[in-house]
Amino acid sequence: MIFWILFLLLILLGIWFCIEQHVLRVRKQTLSLEHLPAGWDGVSLLQITDLHHRQMGRGNCRIIRQAQQLQPDVIVLTGDMISRDMRDFHEISSFLQALSKISPTYLCTGNHELDLPPEVQQEFWAMAEQAGCHPLRNETVPLEKSGCPPLYLAGAELAYGIYRDDNRGFRHLQPYTADDLTQALGTRQGCTVLLAHNPLLLDSYAGWGADVVLSGHVHGGMVRLPFVGGVLSPERRFFPKYDKGLYEKGGTKLYVSGGIGKPRLFNPPEINMIYLNSVQK
Repeated sequence: MIFWILFLLLILLGIWFCIEQHVLRVRKQTLSLEHLPAGWDGVSLLQITDLHHRQMGRGNCRIIRQAQQLQPDVIVLTGDMISRDMRDFHEISSFLQALSKISPTYLCTGNHELDLPPEVQQEFWAMAEQAGCHPLRNETVPLEKSGCPPLYLAGAELAYGIYRDDNRGFRHLQPYTADDLTQALGTRQGCTVLLAHNPLLLDSYAGWGADVVLSGHVHGGMVRLPFVGGVLSPERRFFPKYDKGLYEKGGTKLYVSGGIGKPRLFNPPEINMIYLNSVQK
C-alpha cells in the first residue's frame, strides 16, 4: 500500500512539474522610498529576468501580452536574457523589439551574457541596441520628467569572478565591494534604481547607496519548500540568503525576481511589476 501511495504521489509531482513550467505569474510589489522625488510617485517598472532559452508562448507572446496590458513606465531586464551556448539571436531580437515598442527598455548584464565569447558578446549587445533597448553596462542614466528632479537608473556589469573562479568552479569566487561598484558606476547621484543581476551582493549595493536594487540570478532557489524558501543557488549553495522577494539593508531595498528560466519546482515562472511610492520626511 505504501509503495502505491508513493508511486501515486510521484506521478502527481511529475504532472505538476510539467504544468508549472508553463504557468506565468505577474507578481506586484510596491516600494516606498524616502528619496524618491514626489513627481515620480507611482512610477512603474516591469522587471523580466533569467529568460534563458524559455518560450512562454510562440515568440514569448504571453510575456509581451502581459506587458501590453500592464503598460509600465519602464521595462527593465536584469540579465541572463540568453544562455551561454546561444549563437542565434533572432528570437530574442524580436522579443526585445516588441518590448521596446511598449515602453523604454533597459538591460543589464547577467553571468550568461558575460560567459559569451568576446566577439559573440559584441554581437549580442549590438543586437540589443538595434532592437531598441538601452544596455546599461556600468552606466547610469537619468529618467527625465518635466518639472521634477530625475530618477536615476543604473546598470552594473559585475565581474565574472563573482560567478565562477578561474577553474570555472564556485569555491574561490572573488569579492565585490561597494568601492568596486563606485569605480564602475561612480558616486550615486540621486534617487537610484540599480539593476544588478546577482542579489547575493546586497551589502555592497547598500554600501554604494542604491535606493532600490532589482536582481534575479537565483531563479527563486529553483525548488521552493514551504516555510523554507529556495533550496539551491546557481553557485550550488543550499538555501541562498536572498532568493526571492523583498529584502532591506540600511536604506536599500532589494527585490529579487524568481525569473522565468528552468529548472523549477513549486516556483512558477514570473515577471514582476514594481511600483515606487514617495515617502517624504
